[in-house]
Amino acid sequence: MNESQIQLIVKISETGSFTKAGEELHMTQPAVSRAVAAIESELGTKLIKRNRKNGLIFTDVGERILIIFRNVLSELQKVDELIAAEQGLEIGKVHIGAYPTACTRFIPKIIRTMEEKHPGLEVKLSEGSVDQVKEWLRSKSIDVGIIIPPDKDFDVVPLMKDQLIIVMNSNHPLYQKETIGIPDLQDEDILLGRGGYEVQIHALFKDFKLKPQVRFVVDHIDTALSMVQEGLGITITTKKNILSLPDQVVFRELKPNTFREISIAVPDMKDISKATGVFIQTARTLFTNKGA
Repeated sequence: MNESQIQLIVKISETGSFTKAGEELHMTQPAVSRAVAAIESELGTKLIKRNRKNGLIFTDVGERILIIFRNVLSELQKVDELIAAEQGLEIGKVHIGAYPTACTRFIPKIIRTMEEKHPGLEVKLSEGSVDQVKEWLRSKSIDVGIIIPPDKDFDVVPLMKDQLIIVMNSNHPLYQKETIGIPDLQDEDILLGRGGYEVQIHALFKDFKLKPQVRFVVDHIDTALSMVQEGLGITITTKKNILSLPDQVVFRELKPNTFREISIAVPDMKDISKATGVFIQTARTLFTNKGA
């Protein structure tokens, strides 16, 4: 088993396609198929199977071997980084996973700063839900992720706090109140956003022995804002989750001041590459203690 074969299997898992993996590695589709067959023959087990509904999927043993292959490539990357450092050069790769708000609000600034200060480092970004980012970390598909706690599966570094707000139509009676607490929301139709809000909001209501009256659950803040604009309910989000508000949509801070934690997570802090360390340091320099 050589590095090229390991790279091929990992690339197939990333692209979900023999053809796309071949294109990125400058191989024809037949050559990829032959290489995979040779690897499976050498290992004596099936790694990948075709599924009419889901396309290419990895077998159970294939998924476990994938994690090992990713670890191998990570260790080889560290060797390259050490050799480059010995020669006075800086190289490396970091694969970041982040949920949409993070990708919109602060990941671009982190990447731009890294490219300016560390031009030899290669950055890759995957965007997904908070749950997807956590799953990518578990499978080691990414090196580092931006997540919303809690999660005890990873080593976590606090990044920032983001203040919770209540977003409503300007005609809503709650807007006339100077302060809004959770008890004020007990009879309100809640538009609940996915992406790390669910657990915290249910916990906030539970503290008052209440249960949120959830009317709709949405994936994107723009959907929630449009519904608020139409008077379909209120939503609880954070200040950094909103770039601008539609007409007739306003907000009040939740009192007492309540925050959502945003963290950087890695599978094992003792085992990160130099490039991952640069990402973490850059992110913390730019954003830690600069929350809402």
